[in-house]
Amino acid sequence: MVSQVNRDKTFSNQSRLPKLPVPTLEETTTKYLHSLCPLLSDEDFARNEAYIKDFLKPNGLGRILQQRLIDIDRISPNNWLDDTWWIKKAYQEWRVSVVVNSNWFFLFKDDPNTPREYFSTDNNAKSQGHFSEFQVKRAAQLINKLLEYKDLIDSERIPPDVSRTHPLCMYQYTRLFGYTRIPQHGCDKLAYSPHPNPIKYILITVKNQFYILDGYDQNGIRLTAGDIEKQLNDIIADVEKVQLDPPVGILTADDRDSWTMSRERLLAVSPQNRETLTFIENALFAVSLDDYSTGTDLDKFLANIFHGFDGHNRWFDKEISIIVDSNGRAGMHGEHSPCDALIPAFTSEWILKEPTSLNAQISGRPIPPPSRIRFITNEKTLKDIRVSEGRTKELIADSDATILHFSEYGTSLIKKIGKCSPDAYIQMALQLAYYQLHGRVVPTYETGATRKFLRGRTETVRTLSVESKAFVEGMMDKSLSAQQKYGRLQAATKAHTNYSIDASNGKGCDRHLLGLRLLLQKGESHPIFEEPIFAKSQEWLLSTSSLTSGEYFYGTGFGCVYPNGYGINYLPGAGILKFGIESKFSSSETDSKAIKESLINALRDMRNICDQVNGKHSKL
Repeated sequence: MVSQVNRDKTFSNQSRLPKLPVPTLEETTTKYLHSLCPLLSDEDFARNEAYIKDFLKPNGLGRILQQRLIDIDRISPNNWLDDTWWIKKAYQEWRVSVVVNSNWFFLFKDDPNTPREYFSTDNNAKSQGHFSEFQVKRAAQLINKLLEYKDLIDSERIPPDVSRTHPLCMYQYTRLFGYTRIPQHGCDKLAYSPHPNPIKYILITVKNQFYILDGYDQNGIRLTAGDIEKQLNDIIADVEKVQLDPPVGILTADDRDSWTMSRERLLAVSPQNRETLTFIENALFAVSLDDYSTGTDLDKFLANIFHGFDGHNRWFDKEISIIVDSNGRAGMHGEHSPCDALIPAFTSEWILKEPTSLNAQISGRPIPPPSRIRFITNEKTLKDIRVSEGRTKELIADSDATILHFSEYGTSLIKKIGKCSPDAYIQMALQLAYYQLHGRVVPTYETGATRKFLRGRTETVRTLSVESKAFVEGMMDKSLSAQQKYGRLQAATKAHTNYSIDASNGKGCDRHLLGLRLLLQKGESHPIFEEPIFAKSQEWLLSTSSLTSGEYFYGTGFGCVYPNGYGINYLPGAGILKFGIESKFSSSETDSKAIKESLINALRDMRNICDQVNGKHSKL
C-alpha cells in the first residue's frame, strides 16, 4: 500500500526512477513452468519442460528473442512495455464494448449531509423525471473538488506516492483529466492535451443532452461550489424546456468496430458534429445528472454507476465520469486505458473527504454561462442509435453483478490470527470459494503494480500455484487437522506473497513472455507459445484486483475477462472486506450470487482454522 507522507513536489522523484527491467529467460521460464504445475498432468508437464529447455538452448530462438527485447529496451525512452505495446495490446485493440468489459466503477458512500428523508421509506427509489436540490449540491461539490485536485497536480502540490522502501511513479496522475478514447479501425487511440492540460471546461450530460460548463472564470480562477451549483441549476432548467435530441451518447456503449463506423457516419452528416465531438473529447471529465434514483439497494446502485440501466446519459469513452442520481447518490466510472483504477481511487478518496456544503457560497464574479452542444443527426445515425440501444440492452441484461460486504472481520484480525499478508489471505479465500463451488482450480489473475519503475503499470500475479491448490484441497479433506490445514494456508500465502514481490519488481512471467512473443517474425514459431497450455494458463476465469481499504466506497469493480469466469475487485478494510463481483447470466458455469455465498463460507472456514491454531479473538 502506498502512502503520501512527505511534502516533496508531485513529480520530484520521476528522474530517479529506474526503468522496467527485462528479466532473464531463466527467471521467466522457471516461474512460468512452476505456474503450470496445478494445471497439467505429469506427462504434459514433462513435455512443456522439454520445450522450455529447447527454448533456452544456446543460439536457440529464445536467446534471439531475448536480444531483440533488450534492443527494444535500449531504444525505449521510458519503459520497454509501456512505450511499445501495452496500451494497444491490453486495451485499444480489444474490439468489444468498453461497457462492463473494460471500464471500472466506484460506488461512493452517501454524503453525511444527505437529507435523511431521501433514504427513509420504500427503498426510496425515484422514477424518471425527478431532479433534487441536494443532487445538484453534491454534483457541484464533486466537480469543485475534482478541479481543485487537478490544480494541485498541475502545481505539483500533491505529495508523491511512496512505498516503505522506494518512490512510486506519478506519471499516471497526468492522465486523469482530459483523456478520451477515440474509436478507430483495428486499434483505438487517445485524444488528450499534454500535461498540464489547458482545458478549463467539463462535460455535463442531462437527459442525454450535452452541455459545456466552464470550471474557471475569465481570469482563470476556479469557480466556487456555489457558482457551479448555479450553473447546474441553469442546465436543468434549460433541459426541461428544450426539445430533446436523440441519445447519441449510447453509441459509445457499442462494440468498438460498430462505434468506429457510426462515428464516421455521424461526422459525415455535418461539420457541427466534429465541433461537438471535439468539445466532448477535450472536456476535463464528464458528469451525468440522472433524473431518477436507485434507492438504497446496493446492487441497483452498482448497475447504475457501472453502465446505467439502459446505457443512456453517459459518454463511456471519458477517462473519468461522475454520476449523481436524484437522491444524491454518486459514483465514478472510467475508461481503463489511460491509467490504472488505483489512481482514480486515490483521487476519489481525496475529493470525498469533505462533506457537501448545504450553503455553498457564490463568488459574485462574472461567470460564463453553460452552453448546450448539439449533434445534427440523419436517418443513418438514428438507425445506428437504435441498433446500439439493442446491443447495449443485451450486454447489460447479461451482466450478473453484485456487492458483498463481509463485516465479520477484516485485515486487523487476519494479521492477528492468520499471521500472513491480508492480500494473500483474501486471494486464498477466493481460491477456496471457487473450489468449493466449482470443484476445480483455474488460472487466476491478480493485478500487481510496477509503479516503482518509470511509467510502470501492472504485472500479472498468478495466484493459482502448487501451494494454493494443496490448500484448497486440504480444506476439503476431513482427515486433516486444523494445524495441517493452517500449515497449508501458510505455505500458500507465503508463495503468493513471494510471487507478488517478484511481480512488483518487474520479475513476473507474463509481461516478459508477451514481449518475446510479439517479437516473433513471420515464419518463426516455437512450441512454448503453441502448446495449448500457453493460452489456457492465461484464461483468467478468476480475474481479481484490490484497491484501497475502501473507507469512502460502498464497493468497486469491473467485468469478468472471460464469459465463463468472474471479475472480482475487493477493498480490504480493517474491520470489513468489500467485494464487487461480476459474471454472466448467459454462462451455465458461473453465478455471482452463488460465489458470493461460497466466499462468505470460505472466509468463515479460514477463520475457524486460524482460531483453532492461534486462539479465538473477538471481532476487531
